[in-house]
Amino acid sequence: MLKYLSVFAFSTLLVFSCSDKYEQLGQDDDKETKEETVSQRPLHLVANTKNAGIYDMVIFTLKDSTYKGPNESIAVPLMYNDLDSLIWEIDGNYQKFSLLRRFGGGFSFTSEWGHHFYLPGTYKIFLSGYKDNNRLVRDSMNVNIAASADFLNVSWDQVKNLGQNTGYTSNGTLGYEFQVLNRNSDHVLSSTLTVTFDSTDFRKPNPDLADNERAALSAYITQLYGKAAFEGDEAVLNQQFKQLFKSSIPKDKVLKIWKTKKSNIALLYRKREESDVFHYWVHAEPVS
Repeated sequence: MLKYLSVFAFSTLLVFSCSDKYEQLGQDDDKETKEETVSQRPLHLVANTKNAGIYDMVIFTLKDSTYKGPNESIAVPLMYNDLDSLIWEIDGNYQKFSLLRRFGGGFSFTSEWGHHFYLPGTYKIFLSGYKDNNRLVRDSMNVNIAASADFLNVSWDQVKNLGQNTGYTSNGTLGYEFQVLNRNSDHVLSSTLTVTFDSTDFRKPNPDLADNERAALSAYITQLYGKAAFEGDEAVLNQQFKQLFKSSIPKDKVLKIWKTKKSNIALLYRKREESDVFHYWVHAEPVS
């Protein structure tokens, strides 16, 4: 669906512009710019929507505001491949997404890509292009993200993608990505959230992986739904899990339980077997 351009492949998608000017960006890290002495290039960031929900895909595209010819998806990458760098970034995220990459005598140019936002809020997005330490491309836009579903992007009265483990890319901007698996087993609806880390090599030992899973999932659900209703007391957690949840699932420990108006949510732990991928995961069910 998403398209990347190298010297051999091209991409296109028509979307409407919702970019605003870039004036809010301050100094660019440690780059020295000479913008007053060079001409800016009319490359702009556009998106298919500026209002979406968490886990909805927002598709970003690059467009040249002065180009009127055919095959813009071919022309734009060729017009801008002489830049030293072209960066897309979200304000507050520590990683940046490089749209222009060079290898040997060739290059790859990303002119269209999708991104998923995990938390509600208004996000400031920046596009920056540099050549010889001059910033020749600059644009910005806002994207508004809401969280109105019952659990993450799941509405219990119309659960989608049953039985499919769906990953939601963050383009390396966070260092991790979430996956959601919805099930209807024995007439019990449930949803599972897991996390993978960009730097994980499963061919090697990962002694810190379990701790990272637990920390990421716990912090994320707390950000979305507030402080857990139950945690700490193992006997209470086990008792509450039996009362609140209908699913019979393999677990070794219940660590936290959150309660919302429409969902019961638990952070669970399972000792990893040879075939297991995750130590920790979040399990959610509709309130009975």
